[in-house]
Amino acid sequence: MRALMYLGTRQMEMQEVEEPRVTPGHAVLKVGAASICGSDLHGFLGKSAKRVPPLIMGHEFTGEVVDLGRGAEGLSVGDRVTINPILSCGRCDECLRGRTSICPHRTVIGIEHPGAFANYVSVPVASCFRLPDHVGDLEGSMVESLSNALHIFDRSLHGFIRSVAVIGAGTQGLLALQVARHIGATRIAVTDRMPSRLALATSMGATHAIDVRSDDPDGPVEAVFDMTDGQGVDLAVEAVGHTATQEQAVRMLRQGGEAVLLGLGAEAPMAIDGVAMVNRELVVRGSYAYTSLDFAYSLELISTGRIDVASMVVERDLEQGPGIFAKLVDDPGDLIKVALVPGS
Repeated sequence: MRALMYLGTRQMEMQEVEEPRVTPGHAVLKVGAASICGSDLHGFLGKSAKRVPPLIMGHEFTGEVVDLGRGAEGLSVGDRVTINPILSCGRCDECLRGRTSICPHRTVIGIEHPGAFANYVSVPVASCFRLPDHVGDLEGSMVESLSNALHIFDRSLHGFIRSVAVIGAGTQGLLALQVARHIGATRIAVTDRMPSRLALATSMGATHAIDVRSDDPDGPVEAVFDMTDGQGVDLAVEAVGHTATQEQAVRMLRQGGEAVLLGLGAEAPMAIDGVAMVNRELVVRGSYAYTSLDFAYSLELISTGRIDVASMVVERDLEQGPGIFAKLVDDPGDLIKVALVPGS
């Protein structure tokens, strides 16, 4: 079969590799679509120690079941599915608390196991979620991305969230914006450098689109305080992964507000004003991945049309993969999310 192989920093190559063999409890899928995650791009740039070449990446994907191993119950050949790629142990303290995303023994399809930038992939049946017939492969490949945004809000709902600031209008930022709107936030600011992304954010429900091309670190913070009549926001979501924007997220908060760090790749540790943290009772936390419950709810929101993912994802042929990776890190233009689709 054909596969997009990660061979090292900025090295992606289409290769012929052996098709996966069916094993007990697993299904072999014919890949429908596999979206490129920001963490895949970090791997491409050599910034992800977890991604060790040679590796077939790709953890946001759909597929059709073509073979089932012994003991693989609950699925049939021909079923279309999307996959929760996080494989947790189910026995450690974190798993027993329901926090499977931070299981210390977790592995991930596309990192520790061959991923879906290929014609076929092997997955545990327990990780498969059936796709409704009306949900296409591109939309289905976005379930994993939306799960990340849902996990933020699931852990932050300590009462009403009326105002939200989202830093970065990439995939995760746009999804966080839509979830904020879904839960009833009435003031939602989104920052970005690209006018096209800010226009899309506005069409998705942002009440304030903040252009940050001036590189003034105070500008976005002042705009957020103007939006909230000088109070600051209940929740700030940092979806870029830079030290400066992480610090901005904290500065945007109201008294008792919460900043959630989602973006990866910060170049240095952020500075935190400990006195302000104490006096204003601020909360700053990270958010890693999602639980199976987040994943199931993500699929429901997409399948019922309550969250728009189709507007941000485009399809490209898997064979174009090396060039697409280079474009996404060097000159993405209006591209927000790309799903690689194998040829027939």
